[in-house]
Amino acid sequence: MFDQRTSGRRLVRWRTAIISTDGDPTIIPGHVTEVSAKGLALFCDKQLYPNKVYRIVLQIPDPLHVGVTYVEVYGKPTYSSLVGPMGQFRTGMKLTEISNDYKTRIDQMLRNSG
Repeated sequence: MFDQRTSGRRLVRWRTAIISTDGDPTIIPGHVTEVSAKGLALFCDKQLYPNKVYRIVLQIPDPLHVGVTYVEVYGKPTYSSLVGPMGQFRTGMKLTEISNDYKTRIDQMLRNSG
């Protein structure tokens, strides 16, 4: 299998809300497990389709886990696979619109990782 990653990644456990941009107002809760400058991996209860763009709202805890910040990005799935025992879909997202907040936080995390 070919790995398309072109930037470093970091393991996280962030809550997220996923919303399709095609007019469907359904909010799909999930959690992000990996982040990078250009993409992320997440788990959710619904399959996400590669021909759609999704709005992804990330709940990022501060370093001391006292408060949280909400950061919004947009992305398209590169894969979405059902994970048997979990009953959830693991989805890889390529980010199509990246906010400055996201860029700043990810850059800081990647610089500070050993």
